[in-house]
Amino acid sequence: MRFAFWLTHKRIVVNGCGNIPGDKPIIFAANHQNALMDPLALVCTNPLQTLWLARADIFKSKASRAFLNFCKMIPIYRIRDGKENLSNNEEIFNQVTHVLEEKGSVALFPEAAHSGKRQMLPHKKAIPRIALESEMKNNFQLGLQIVPVGIYYDHYWNFNRTLLVNYGEPIEIDSYKVHFAENPQNAMLLLRDEINQKLLPLTMQINNVDAYQDYENIRTIAGKACSKNKFFSKDPVIQLFKTEQELIAKLERLEELQPEKFGTIKQLMNNYLTAIKKAGVTDDQLDKAANTSFLKFLMQFFVSVFFLPIAAFGILFNVFPYFFPRIFFAGKVKDLAFMGTFIFASGLVLFPLIYLLESGIIWFTTGSFPIAAVSLLAMPFAGKIAFNLLQMYQNLFQHVKIRYIFTNQFKHCKNLRSEVIRIISSY
Repeated sequence: MRFAFWLTHKRIVVNGCGNIPGDKPIIFAANHQNALMDPLALVCTNPLQTLWLARADIFKSKASRAFLNFCKMIPIYRIRDGKENLSNNEEIFNQVTHVLEEKGSVALFPEAAHSGKRQMLPHKKAIPRIALESEMKNNFQLGLQIVPVGIYYDHYWNFNRTLLVNYGEPIEIDSYKVHFAENPQNAMLLLRDEINQKLLPLTMQINNVDAYQDYENIRTIAGKACSKNKFFSKDPVIQLFKTEQELIAKLERLEELQPEKFGTIKQLMNNYLTAIKKAGVTDDQLDKAANTSFLKFLMQFFVSVFFLPIAAFGILFNVFPYFFPRIFFAGKVKDLAFMGTFIFASGLVLFPLIYLLESGIIWFTTGSFPIAAVSLLAMPFAGKIAFNLLQMYQNLFQHVKIRYIFTNQFKHCKNLRSEVIRIISSY
């Protein structure tokens, strides 16, 4: 699973792993945006064997229930699952308390649902209830810690995406002993609010619902340029994340205090997006073309030619398992937040089967088991390399097209982009 998770991502950055207590019971409280990929983001970035509480509706079929139980997941029932089922939570909470008493780790999402956007939903009381009641049953001697976890993807379902997992400082539950003795419900609300406040700095939060896409566009286009103006971290992923957090906060203040200037930025942004769409390029391709010298372009060209055989090998043996799920699920997944989950899960089955079939064909045609075995081992790595090389080929093609063929369009788009970044940076 870890190997498949590594293949899926371009880069996985873990920040604050030292905040995870080593000898105490833990509840992980993470933001939820990307269906079952979010639990994997924690499972694959810390060494603990964690019991997960998940929405009960995904446990309906016997097959899914058996598989999810095997993956250390148990259901938690919400009001939308039917009032008659809420009593089942008592047994679930007892199981969780037993795990915590054995100094194990438990995880669930305080939002109790995923949003598919960079917007946390209102938090529920499940985590505070489990934490406080578990401590109460043990006279507040468990030493239970709640670790907030912020999960960030640069894209939710694209292959080769970047993932950042921020582990925050733990919340000690024994500090709520007096509050819980005086008023249990109020103590749960206070703990719920503290979890929310501790989680917010670890996530990418866009509060504006109506202008959400405008914020996303500005963040994506201006983030890298703004990251050059202030230092946050040596790690480029964390540096960009912190920069974009600050950029969103600045945009929120601008929209509140100077709505007309915010409107100007939105209009410039829309003009730029219309221009690059007309030119048939992405913002990333335009940015690379604008900042790549002719010498660097030549070097990339020769590298792409030199590695062409690897690209061909990787494409040949990976094209079917890569594209089939994307074609099959296109238009069939109603909730796009599940797209990454379906593609990843189907890939876990398809890729090994296809690799075995293809290596069998190589063995049959060459009569050499060593050649077939080496090919089998090389297929996943060649596939990942081929994906990166294909992106390089595409960028090189777009570079030639927009810099040396459609030069007027290139200059127009480049000037619009520079103006957008200049105005944003001036505030």
